[in-house]
Amino acid sequence: MKEEGVEPDLVTYSTLIFGLWKSGRVKEARKYLDILVESWHFPDAVTYTSLMNGMCREGNALGAVVLLEEMERKSSGMTLETASSATLVRALCREGRIAEAYDVFDYAVESKSLTDVAAYSTLEVTL
Repeated sequence: MKEEGVEPDLVTYSTLIFGLWKSGRVKEARKYLDILVESWHFPDAVTYTSLMNGMCREGNALGAVVLLEEMERKSSGMTLETASSATLVRALCREGRIAEAYDVFDYAVESKSLTDVAAYSTLEVTL
């Protein structure tokens, strides 16, 4: 794209990140998130959520938590989406990281991003 004078934008990078993690290339997707930030495009919740879901699916829930913390630092008011909070809590519980799951759960409740019964049930069933 760049060779043809077209600068990739947030939508381009988000689509690429989503496609990479869906095809099991999460580390490469993470690199593109870094490139996105370096190019002064600011990822949105969809971009972060996409990558967090990929990390959880490959068994790297702690990496997803680190990404969540990065999202909080670099954004103004961006919060975890309901689907992602449930995914992250479930992944942490699967990995036996119950304390971290509670932390994410508490964060999600405080930020009002955990609003559905299924997400609450995740911790209840796991514990």
